[in-house]
Amino acid sequence: MQQWHFPLENGSDFRVNIWDFGGQEIYHATHQFFLTKRSLYLLVADSRKEHPHLDYWLNVVELFSDSSPLIIIKNEINDRPVQIDETQLRGRFDNFKASFATNLGTQRGTEEVENIIKSIKYHISQLPHIGNKFPKTWTKIRAILEQDNRNYITLDEYLHICYNNGVTVSRENPGDGHLILSQFLHDLGIILHFQDDKKSLLYKTIILQPNWGTDAVYKVLDSNTVKRNLGQFTDRDLSQIWQDSEYNNMQGELLELMMKFKLCYPLNNRRGVYIAPQLLDSNPRQYEWNPSDNLFLRYEYDFMPKGILTRFIVEMHHYIDEPKVWRSGVILKRDNTFAELIETYDRREIKIRLSGTNKRGFLEVIADKLDEIHRSYERLKVKKMIPCNCSACKDSQTPHFYDFEKLRQRLANNKPNIECDKPPYNEVNVLNLIDDTIGRDKFIQKQTEREPNINYHIHNSQVQINQGLGAMEENQNKPIKVKSAWANGSFYLFVFVVVVAGIGFLGNQLAFPAFCVVVIGGILFVPIIGALQLKQDERVKDETFLELMKMAIGQLPLIGNVLGKVLNPSSKSEDE
Repeated sequence: MQQWHFPLENGSDFRVNIWDFGGQEIYHATHQFFLTKRSLYLLVADSRKEHPHLDYWLNVVELFSDSSPLIIIKNEINDRPVQIDETQLRGRFDNFKASFATNLGTQRGTEEVENIIKSIKYHISQLPHIGNKFPKTWTKIRAILEQDNRNYITLDEYLHICYNNGVTVSRENPGDGHLILSQFLHDLGIILHFQDDKKSLLYKTIILQPNWGTDAVYKVLDSNTVKRNLGQFTDRDLSQIWQDSEYNNMQGELLELMMKFKLCYPLNNRRGVYIAPQLLDSNPRQYEWNPSDNLFLRYEYDFMPKGILTRFIVEMHHYIDEPKVWRSGVILKRDNTFAELIETYDRREIKIRLSGTNKRGFLEVIADKLDEIHRSYERLKVKKMIPCNCSACKDSQTPHFYDFEKLRQRLANNKPNIECDKPPYNEVNVLNLIDDTIGRDKFIQKQTEREPNINYHIHNSQVQINQGLGAMEENQNKPIKVKSAWANGSFYLFVFVVVVAGIGFLGNQLAFPAFCVVVIGGILFVPIIGALQLKQDERVKDETFLELMKMAIGQLPLIGNVLGKVLNPSSKSEDE
């Protein structure tokens, strides 16, 4: 990191921290920690070579930095023009603000350089956080930390600085304001302070010189010893790599920093041995695979940032079936279930294949972790692809895949089936597709969390979706049937109370034989009301309703006998 100062119109000093990102692929995994929305990005395109990575860097800046402004500098060496389709780039990337052509190796065109600097100053001054006012104590503490030439200090020392500069703080229970300040300075790239785990060494350490931390990390990745061992290194190797005095007694913190950046993981069964997956062998490992009754899932990316699979490998390392891991693939094992994940970067996809006794349960763990990684990229566009389970695809290693989001939309629009794209073009049930891969219960849970205004109900292997007014669009020409407000059973309770009250009232008005008839008839009258309610609610068919009415009325004194003789004259003759 370098600093650049220039005066503002009001005479105050404006300071810019300049970071130069390493272009090597090995460094790409750390970019997400430094590409922030509080920055202006300069992308230098060189006329000495083609620009296959120009599109990659534009996407990376847009993805990680929440569309922070970007300027392209065309470095025209030997005054050879740099050919870039800027019209197309402006149509695709809203954050592409300007481009300038110059020759950085000569004194060509002082006006060109002045225009570049003028544009840089303007776009920096327009960043959202510029001009924000902060407490004087914050400004004072920031100045003290920036003037400190040490590479790092302890959290206690940081809290002591806060206390000495008018900020009351308890060392046993530091207040939120001090952590907010350190997080703010972390976001600006002024310091590094990782706060997500209060038991970690990094939480207890304030790195004052971010370059010191990142340089230490890159020393490991650039080590010839680590490269020759295809990414494997030991505690002893780290002692040699970090033997300079500036790293004394900080090996634990720096190793934790590498793990924080998802650059390495410890081997499960060998203490003090670590793997940097970016340096693994690029050739796939040899292994046997049972191709019968496999379960598949696939992810497809509009733009695929580098490092997704290696980050996944680090976070899921405890499942790795050693030594079956390479730079673009890994075999995981849980109990008697195996999972194969292969990244094909040129095709922007990750394929997952599982075999064993609990495929869906293990797939759920894998998919949840990948979805978590995807969510860390706020603007990442990724499709989850579900395999077909028709007769032509079920036992195939190359089934047809469906976009999960489109399957979800079909269910939301009451389209229960979809056609397979492979001959003989079988029609398959959408819910069964989801159930085979994700599980319907998990699907219902996720969708209700995602869209609380939509209720998914399972009935006999089908999903019924209630989504308010939106669900009526397809059925707007059908008459709307209003259900009774008593459909929950309250009506039956009401009738029963009325009948009991009536019987109590008539008890003093009628002779005992007549009173008995009223009691029996009143009690049997309740099922008749219930049958009528069921018919109104369309919970019984017409035939069933008539049968219920016959049964209920048949139990009424006198009326039942008369009705029975009318409806069954044959039984009368037999009795006679």
